[in-house]
Amino acid sequence: MQVELSYPVFVLPRKSNMVYVYFKEKDLKSTSEELLQKLDYTNLDLIDVSGYMYKIKKVFKVKYLGLWGFNPLLKGRQILVDFEYAPEVEKVLLSDFKKDIIHRIDKTKQIWQPGWDMGELKEAVTNSSSFEEIADLLK
Repeated sequence: MQVELSYPVFVLPRKSNMVYVYFKEKDLKSTSEELLQKLDYTNLDLIDVSGYMYKIKKVFKVKYLGLWGFNPLLKGRQILVDFEYAPEVEKVLLSDFKKDIIHRIDKTKQIWQPGWDMGELKEAVTNSSSFEEIADLLK
């Protein structure tokens, strides 16, 4: 299924409580050959700024990035990947999304504490009126 995501995109792993936000397609789809082999991309949910949730069915390499994938600043050969998505697409309610994000923030608070007061961050997420506002908070 070919999908055109609206950015920013939230990547939510099902087996952990991390929250990743990508503002550009290149950032989401750039990786290394090593990570492509290690990561289970089918365990990731992608939620775009429109509130649609996509599940990855398959990931595949498109091409090498740069000069045959080599970059002196990055480990391993860098590649561009693309995703094949499951046919079912869910609409996520903003209120449910906020609850999930707050739950994930609670579980990973050691990551958020250096930059935020936890109560202030949760309140900011709760008072957000769009997915885009939440993405801007979590970047």
